[in-house]
Amino acid sequence: MRTMMYASFLLICWFAISEQSCLCSFKYAQQHVCYSPIVVELKIDSYSENAYDRNYQISATKFYKGKGKYDTLANKTTLETPKDFTVCGPVDLEVGSSYILSVSIHNGKMHNNDCDLKVEASKATNTMLEGLAGKYEENCDCDIPTYFDGPIMFRSKKQCGTSYCDNRDVICARDDNDQCNWSNC
Repeated sequence: MRTMMYASFLLICWFAISEQSCLCSFKYAQQHVCYSPIVVELKIDSYSENAYDRNYQISATKFYKGKGKYDTLANKTTLETPKDFTVCGPVDLEVGSSYILSVSIHNGKMHNNDCDLKVEASKATNTMLEGLAGKYEENCDCDIPTYFDGPIMFRSKKQCGTSYCDNRDVICARDDNDQCNWSNC
């Protein structure tokens, strides 16, 4: 009986969470860079809204990844973001400020949501800037563990290990022995 009540409670919680919000997994900045088609620093010029989206008018100022993909976009001056929290919004960006963002591409436009990388450019750490300058992308073949990974008994050369850093800007990189390890943790 107790197990049935516990299972029912968990099921109700899962439905409540899934119906009311988006769930983002913890990601290091390196993972955003490795898995996103475009990573860009941009300035927010203005914005407009419709029923579902907030459309920021932007000026791209620096590319860390994906300049070639950006050049193929039909609309290079709009960043589309969701307004509703159930689809990982709203994304609040301040007009006049510059941000470093990871973006996806849909229908010829750039998209960003609350699960993507979003850092005010003036607040980017030195570690992040070092990573964005190439260290993240050079080491995309290093495996970064998640919180859900169990203990690793025998670590391969491509795994950074299970010691987690609170610093999301940390770099998982190969050392002189070609072993992937955390740096700046």
